[in-house]
Amino acid sequence: MCLQPASLRKATVQEGFTLVEVLVAVTLLGTVAAMVFASLLTTTQTVEAGRAHATREQTVRKILRLMAEETAFSKRSIAYPWVGMNGTQDGQPADILAILAMSQEVISVTATAKESDTVRVVYTRERDRLIRFVRKNLFTVTDTNESLDQMELADNVLAFNVRYYDEQNRIWLDEWPNAAKLPKALLLEVTFQYPESAPWTVREWVTIGTS
Repeated sequence: MCLQPASLRKATVQEGFTLVEVLVAVTLLGTVAAMVFASLLTTTQTVEAGRAHATREQTVRKILRLMAEETAFSKRSIAYPWVGMNGTQDGQPADILAILAMSQEVISVTATAKESDTVRVVYTRERDRLIRFVRKNLFTVTDTNESLDQMELADNVLAFNVRYYDEQNRIWLDEWPNAAKLPKALLLEVTFQYPESAPWTVREWVTIGTS
């Protein structure tokens, strides 16, 4: 009968892992993998949310630039006065801004417009939408619904607020009651409320040119 030395028998006993050690290792690996996956998922969702927010903000900026451009070149007319009304819907600002503006085709070419190049533009909020109404053919004899265009500029709109700067009195007003003159400047504010996100407000300052 051949007997192994004690040192060899001890080394043989210590080889391999026990079932408990294997289970502990698998559990640790699973925990680490779950943590890594959760971190990657959170990072991906954050990046996607950031990209969506940036895209929305870029679109909103374009909308506000359109409004600012039309307002900056607005005209004063007795027949179609410049109107700024303070309003609310569901407890949130829903102002109405009505101006006599040049058509976009004219704005893109020159700052000088003839009467036939002007349009009546109204901005307002209806529920959660920012709406732009445009009435064309202002100087036609008959008035038809075909001359009124409606465009939805944005949705998920919580509030639409406009403030007006009175240069003579050097104060900001919530309404513009003076049809005889135009305000020196405007502050356009649009607040958005998207699902699962906090409200955020975009602002645009507008200086109105004299004519």
